[in-house]
Amino acid sequence: MKRTLAIADLPPDTQTRDEATLSPQQMQRITGGRAVSAIVDGRAPATVDDWGINIAIFEGRISGPYIV
Repeated sequence: MKRTLAIADLPPDTQTRDEATLSPQQMQRITGGRAVSAIVDGRAPATVDDWGINIAIFEGRISGPYIV
């Protein structure tokens, strides 16, 4: 099966004129990544979203290597 990522145009935030920002509602619309198999702490394998895992690592919520 071929996976496709479609990104819709997001309207700019009109409150700030000098830079583009995303509102919390717009940020929640951004999704992506791949479904990858992972084993965490030796438990049964599961499918995780690599985008979500990499963001959690970046934010410091979990530790470990990025999924490339």
